[in-house]
Amino acid sequence: MVISRLLLLAAAATAACSGKPRSDGAGSSGPPGSGAAGSSGSAGSAADTGSAGSTGSAAAAAVGSAARAASKLGEIQIHVEWADVPAVARSSPGRTPCNTPRATPVSPTPTWGIPDAIVIVDGARADSAESRVVLADCALSPRAAVGSSLVIESAADRPASVALSKRGELSKPESVARGPAAGAPRLLRLPIAGHAVSVSLDPGALYELATADKDPETAWLAAPPSGAAAAVTDTSGQAMLRDVPPGPHAVTAWLPPRAGQPARLARGTVTAAPGQLAELTLQLAPIAPPQ
Repeated sequence: MVISRLLLLAAAATAACSGKPRSDGAGSSGPPGSGAAGSSGSAGSAADTGSAGSTGSAAAAAVGSAARAASKLGEIQIHVEWADVPAVARSSPGRTPCNTPRATPVSPTPTWGIPDAIVIVDGARADSAESRVVLADCALSPRAAVGSSLVIESAADRPASVALSKRGELSKPESVARGPAAGAPRLLRLPIAGHAVSVSLDPGALYELATADKDPETAWLAAPPSGAAAAVTDTSGQAMLRDVPPGPHAVTAWLPPRAGQPARLARGTVTAAPGQLAELTLQLAPIAPPQ
């Protein structure tokens, strides 16, 4: 009897020991080493969360600051149009010496938008990027470009040359149609395909780049002056300028002469507003003769 009771007490003690909570190292209730690791892990997680929160807040503040700064400026979109472009201006004037079709002088969109027109906006931020023109198949592309410098690159399979002539000022594009080049043309030699020549352009000047052929292909370059910006209309006849100070701005659109077609001109005013897009449509017209 006594032995049976002793066996029952031993079994109860064993059951009590086996029911003791087991530590998995995640909490402070485990062994000293495991408890320290658990506490350290919790502290590390809290610190990481705080750091990420601080970084995120700083980034959000920076974005908000940039957005507020940008909202003080506006955007303007200029639509350049020419209604009822004559058929002769929409037709190819023949073939180049490379026996490729010459581009049409004017390529209007179905809604009369005019690509390759140079747009000048007074009081806007000037773009100091370089303009890049490629000579290939006896033609120049693009046919109008804007920049403070020019890079002319050859894609021809033989040596070639082009002539760069200063033709007038952006402030008076109408004078280009009537006056000769300002100074002798500068000859730029391109010995092999892939060769490029870089040239600085005078601020505020208009240049004509021409191939060395008897009936040359041409491209026109505009170097923005201080206090104005210039752009070229895209294939839809539009030019977009960003970061424009609020207020009224004089706008000039000029379509260069090409393939026997005279230059055309339009002027107007657009008012930029902070954080908004202002639009202006200009209708190109013949340049009036001097009085």
